[in-house]
Amino acid sequence: MTEIIRTEQSIVDIKQFHLSTRGDSGNVLNGDYKSQIIFSLPDAIVVDDSIDYIYFSVPYVVVPNSFYIINYTNNKLYVLQSAVTTLYEFPVGNYTSQSFMTTFKTLLPNQFSITLGINSNVFTITHTTTTFSLTSASTIDAVMGFSGTTAATGLSLTLSRVCNFLPLPRINLRCPDLAHSFISASIDGSDVILSVPNNAKLNGQIVYNNTSNMKTLFKLTNLNSFQVSLTDDDGNPLDFRGISSFFTFQFEIHRRTLAKPLPFNKLVSFINSNSVIEPEKNQ
Repeated sequence: MTEIIRTEQSIVDIKQFHLSTRGDSGNVLNGDYKSQIIFSLPDAIVVDDSIDYIYFSVPYVVVPNSFYIINYTNNKLYVLQSAVTTLYEFPVGNYTSQSFMTTFKTLLPNQFSITLGINSNVFTITHTTTTFSLTSASTIDAVMGFSGTTAATGLSLTLSRVCNFLPLPRINLRCPDLAHSFISASIDGSDVILSVPNNAKLNGQIVYNNTSNMKTLFKLTNLNSFQVSLTDDDGNPLDFRGISSFFTFQFEIHRRTLAKPLPFNKLVSFINSNSVIEPEKNQ
């Protein structure tokens, strides 16, 4: 038996789910990338008449800074020369400007050369005999420092921007069922629940604590399963190279009434008051 507690102020009931991208935590959809996972939690949240509203928040996140600066989403260079376009794919990995130039000279024909401006931090590419262009189909443009199809002047091309070998500046946690924020990007960013600044060194741990107590309203009637993705701003799943991430989802449930088990003495009294003693039958 229970009794119903009614209060003028909300009774706060907090549920926390300590989640991770480990294989035993949910259904990992992209293998060792470990950045897309479905969690199945039957009746994790069920809204009933006693509930006024529910807040959702992410108190804590730990993400490995194990993804590469150059990866499969930004490693392609298309070079147009004499009406022929050639694709050069850079091996994924972490680069400095010097190691990138070494790879460039290994990957492209030896008629190409590349130098870095000491003060400008801008690449200059030359060819010994034939003019060329870097085309807009390239995905490595933001790393090298150009935008759109860029043509050489004569045999030399000085890129328009500085090269960029900085790590990803932030990581987006996405969950369509729980999202109430937006990331402005080249694709729909309406499924973002949290954007975590990358404040760690390469191969370190990115740690986020919700010190501002940021939270949003939970607007569903129930929650049984949901998918979480960790991506860049363009929605590309990150490749954590087999290392798991950890995060906590918190639901702050505000109730006007709360069912509470009867104390033992009241339970005994209730049983006794409702007991019927049958008269003994004659043998």
